[in-house]
Amino acid sequence: MSAAAIMLAVAAGWTGCLVEDRQVEIVLNDEHCERFAEHHTAANYVTPGLLEFSDELDVLLADNGIDKEQIVDAFLVGGFFEVIEFSHPHDWEIEGIITVERTDIADDPDTLVVYTSVSVEDALGNRTRMTLHPRGVAAIDRALDDYLAGGYPALLLTVISGGVQPPPSPVDPLSFRWESCLAIQVIYTLETRIIDPLGG
Repeated sequence: MSAAAIMLAVAAGWTGCLVEDRQVEIVLNDEHCERFAEHHTAANYVTPGLLEFSDELDVLLADNGIDKEQIVDAFLVGGFFEVIEFSHPHDWEIEGIITVERTDIADDPDTLVVYTSVSVEDALGNRTRMTLHPRGVAAIDRALDDYLAGGYPALLLTVISGGVQPPPSPVDPLSFRWESCLAIQVIYTLETRIIDPLGG
């Protein structure tokens, strides 16, 4: 037995404390964001954006020194959007949906967000929480489960316009850049040593 171990044993005997190895659960918060560049001369448009989902999760685990085997659960907890670039003489109000689908497997798109009467000007520089549709949330949670099981899911977010006021035109195009972010929680286990002051 090393000198340090002997000292620890003696100290535990003096104080009546026991040192135990235990596993604790740690919550790690992360965001996965995709930027969209919108430039449209008609009210009906579709803008896709591929989210580097698995790559970003790999980086998250590596940066925190976590192995997949340590992860207990991972799930979507919310979403945000923010207009990051907009310069125009007048505002626009937009509505539509955002869908999510897997591109690594044959999968139909699911609705993730339904938005109505969103002012582009008001959203500039303002981080706004999105109300997420249950079907889209379930699709992302399934992708997280597949990732933890060893898969490498890829997610495609698609903006489908449902209307723009005033209607854009070639001489007055709708033009702005914005960012959509998905907030994810990862729960993992960490082995640590805990002192029991009651001595068991």
